[in-house]
Amino acid sequence: MLSKNNIKECVLELKNQLKPQEKGDIAFFRNKEKYIPHKINKEYFKDIKRTGTFGKRKVAFIDGGNNTILSASNFCVVLNRLHFSLYENNIRLKPLIADTVEFISVCTSVVQDNEIYFNINIASDNKLFDGCRTINISSVDKSISSGLYRAKISKIADVARKYAEWNYAKQIAEEQLDVGDVILRDGTLEARFTGEVNFADAAYEACMKKNIAFVGVAKTTTLFTNTGANFASVLGSHAPMNKIWYYYPIVDINSKYHRAKMYFSKMHKKSSRILRVDLFNESKCDIDELFWLLADNSKDPCFFGYPYGLIEAHKMALVTNKELQYYKTMASAYLDKSSMSDLSSQDGHDELDRAV
Repeated sequence: MLSKNNIKECVLELKNQLKPQEKGDIAFFRNKEKYIPHKINKEYFKDIKRTGTFGKRKVAFIDGGNNTILSASNFCVVLNRLHFSLYENNIRLKPLIADTVEFISVCTSVVQDNEIYFNINIASDNKLFDGCRTINISSVDKSISSGLYRAKISKIADVARKYAEWNYAKQIAEEQLDVGDVILRDGTLEARFTGEVNFADAAYEACMKKNIAFVGVAKTTTLFTNTGANFASVLGSHAPMNKIWYYYPIVDINSKYHRAKMYFSKMHKKSSRILRVDLFNESKCDIDELFWLLADNSKDPCFFGYPYGLIEAHKMALVTNKELQYYKTMASAYLDKSSMSDLSSQDGHDELDRAV
């Protein structure tokens, strides 16, 4: 067992490494052509306050979750769940369309062009998934692989869920929301996976037809400054005290995979958390009103400074291990000996953990 001195030594080393680190004055982006950053400027902080133009706006908060039912090195079966919560002036509304959709993604490995590919087939009766029922992607595709190693097949399930989230946003824009409303999804608006940009563009097109603002809110950020410091922390050190605010501009983005304007914001005085907010760059909305809407929904004590609608959507989209066991038992009953053997080869660590 590690001693207190071991822990103390680690903490002191961390403090020594971070102490001399300069804060930096600009966000760091590896792609200098598509991301042109602006220097941090106190003039770019804007107070969040209610404006005279404030009107009724419905906001659809979207999140997704998944969990693995069965997994081996050559296949996995994953339960996915998407949910959206609908609010107007912080009052929950009953949606016109299904507020929760589920699907199972069946991922298998195949040899194609002398390489391992992953195939995904989506099992669901919902027409929402008609455009992404079959997905094919290389196991060494840079958007899913890790360094020099091919991706684990379970990673491909995230691709299916991301595609589905964009499709769900498109349906919500077309069938649920009205002109001037807002879609707010968990995470950024960057289309990271191969093929994801096509689904993102379709959702954006649906929003533009009704002038719906499309927003992504990330509760964690890995953005650095030009000295390697945490950008959100550095920005916070320049921010006005005891106020709620948003900050813009940070960077000019010129990428078809990331059609967004990037903001950072503190949405509650009692919170120290600074959120990254992506806004679709062709959204036509009052920015002051938009951030007031977000801040006004970010007052729940369970997570000050984070929109409650996203908290609720996350809770409803969560796939728990308890409910997963039901599906695992049912699916296992249909497996043959060969598939069970594949599962056994993957479960070595779990079996060892149970043994000790």
